[in-house]
Amino acid sequence: MILYYFSSSLKSLRCNIKFTLLNVMGFAFALAVCVAITLYVVQEFSYDRHFKDANQIARLVDAKDNSSDVDYRVKDLMLENFPEIENACFLSRQQSEFNIKANNEALKSSDVISVSSSFFDLFSIPFISGNPNQPFQDKKSAILTEEIANHLFGTNEVIGKEIIILGKDTVNICGVIANFPKESSIEGGIFVNGENRKFQFSFSCENWDDQSTHRYEFRLYAKINPLNNFESVKQNINRNSKVLAPYVSEVDFLPLTDIYLNDHTTGAQTKKGNDSLLILLTLIAGIIMLLAIVNYINLTLAQQSKKNKITGIRKSYGASFMNLFWHFISESIIISSLAFFISLFIILLLEPVFQKILDVNFELSQIFQNHLFLFFYLSIVLLGILSGLAPAIILSQTQANHAIKGSKKRNKSYSRNALIIFQFTSSIALIICILVIQKQIYFAKHKDAGFSKEQLLCIRLPYLPINQKKNVDYLAEELRKSTLIKNISLTNGVPGEVFISMGSMSKDSTKQIHIPCIYVDTNFLSTFNIDLIQGTKPLPSEYDQTCLINESYYKFFEFKNLEKQRFKNGGGFDITGVVKDFQFNSVHSKIEPLCILYSKNLNTYHMNIRIAANQIGDAMDLVQEKWTEFFSDYPITYRFFDDWFDSMYKKEEKLAQTISLFAVLAILISCFGILGLAIFSAEQRTKEIGVRKSNGAKTYEIIKMLNRDFLKWVLLSFLIASPFAWYIMTKWLENFAYKTELSWWIFALAGIIAMAIALLTVSWQSWRAAKRNPVESLRYE
Repeated sequence: MILYYFSSSLKSLRCNIKFTLLNVMGFAFALAVCVAITLYVVQEFSYDRHFKDANQIARLVDAKDNSSDVDYRVKDLMLENFPEIENACFLSRQQSEFNIKANNEALKSSDVISVSSSFFDLFSIPFISGNPNQPFQDKKSAILTEEIANHLFGTNEVIGKEIIILGKDTVNICGVIANFPKESSIEGGIFVNGENRKFQFSFSCENWDDQSTHRYEFRLYAKINPLNNFESVKQNINRNSKVLAPYVSEVDFLPLTDIYLNDHTTGAQTKKGNDSLLILLTLIAGIIMLLAIVNYINLTLAQQSKKNKITGIRKSYGASFMNLFWHFISESIIISSLAFFISLFIILLLEPVFQKILDVNFELSQIFQNHLFLFFYLSIVLLGILSGLAPAIILSQTQANHAIKGSKKRNKSYSRNALIIFQFTSSIALIICILVIQKQIYFAKHKDAGFSKEQLLCIRLPYLPINQKKNVDYLAEELRKSTLIKNISLTNGVPGEVFISMGSMSKDSTKQIHIPCIYVDTNFLSTFNIDLIQGTKPLPSEYDQTCLINESYYKFFEFKNLEKQRFKNGGGFDITGVVKDFQFNSVHSKIEPLCILYSKNLNTYHMNIRIAANQIGDAMDLVQEKWTEFFSDYPITYRFFDDWFDSMYKKEEKLAQTISLFAVLAILISCFGILGLAIFSAEQRTKEIGVRKSNGAKTYEIIKMLNRDFLKWVLLSFLIASPFAWYIMTKWLENFAYKTELSWWIFALAGIIAMAIALLTVSWQSWRAAKRNPVESLRYE
């Protein structure tokens, strides 16, 4: 019986090959999107699940501050006092790059991670060489991943070899471990012994043996006994919080498997996923699949008059309702199955695009592994059943005598029109979203940052031993001699990276607040082209005693003038001037109060170089040459401010690319449906077209008649989509301190684009119908 259903369904589909192809292609593109997004979602949710006993491991969180920064001494205290903690380790990943030297080659690496020896046991890291029972031989030992070992030395047989860190500290390699999987929130390539305080931080601190220094900059992971759960362990620790005092007063646990997507703590230092993008993509996949289902229902019901006669004949031969029902369900399952296999070729074709936008590396072979294929195919069958359900019920209920005679009640197709409007509404809403996102990105990139970003180079200086710090001044002096260089400023922070804040008294002097601060030299304002709008710049004799503030600071404290005004931090600084607001923090944040401090003994982290107009190429050659002369052991790390600030919108650009790709596919799917309905409409009105042409109707009049309903649906869809998209984009723009306007022309342009797409889709079919010889048209009737 099943074979009969499928063979008869195949014959039926062949008889209506145009509609079959449109349905198959609509489903194929929708399934390509869904399969790609499913692979992305599976990858995102697989993070950290490969670790042995991953469900027993969690990161300790300071619940009071919602911070992952914990004193390293908490590890031993927990193990000593709480038997339900089976194992624990600490790690500290560097926020900046280490300067290392291996095989006589100077390199920068952000893969350096300081860990306790229990790290490898807790995470069950497999060793390729070395002793897993005693990972570190001494405090000056290091363990490499196989990938880093091959990168640095060209082989993984590196035990006994040396690496020089920070230009002066030599460590011996005592082991090689397997590479971390890509789906790991913990990353690292060079693991140094956490018992050596010197490798905890990349700052040029001289007193590394002082264990009070930076003791809170650690991440602590704990593995609990399988007989316990994190909630009960947490409650027990908090009931006995005095044991961990004064290091932490209240703890919480963030399960390892939740870290990648659900970590909202500060100081995490681990790779994070984008849970909002995950939700958005899942929503888009659902909408696109719904569009494909709507297409199928519309195109199937559009053929109702043809199918009714066949249904009537089958009923007259004794076919039951269930026989007919399963016949139509078989059709939809065949279509969805064919579409699934075609979608695999579409994924192959669009694989580079999917990989770039979703940042996912997948191969089609993954679909046939780990039960994914079974999941996909059962989903396809379910999709076929759901898609065919409504047409099967409607068409199977046709009365035999009415169907054979061709008599039926006139169907105004309200439901079909509603489904078409849904398709257009979804497409128009997506077009509006794309236009708004692109407008916001353009607005943000071209908004006045308060300083000149163009031709401005920032070199991140290495953390140097005391005896090499003078080389920074020597390099600056050498570069200033060239006409290629307009100005140079040395700072400990730059616009976009201001990490220092100092306490200051509030307006009413009742509490202390934190004000971001940046230490600069005398050339700061002229190098960055920042305007001094009030007062004067501090004189060299006033350094470490005076400062400048920005407009936001002046307004926040409601100053009337600068007379006797001070930045009240400790001894305080006299305020001598006010600079124009400039974007010193995240481009997504509103400009806050800022204090600019001038210092005689500046701890320099950045060299900012203003390059002469149209001289970037020659200037970079000069900078490279002079850098090698003074810092041959340190690779240069630099970036241009205009590129840097543009890159801060990488997340939004990725969002725009994602929505654009899927909007194009959604529109394409909608076009398949519109084209099918245009073909059906032309076929249904063949006699009417012939009569009108015989009576002298022009071609453009016929086209106008056939297109009228489609344009009416687009207009109605536009009226529905506009307020919906306006609400969604208004909420999205709330994420930005400085936002563009939702201009009327965005909605008008989206409507015009949708109208143009609809016209281009249906007009070709309308033109063919209008150009047909009227005698030929009437002969069909």
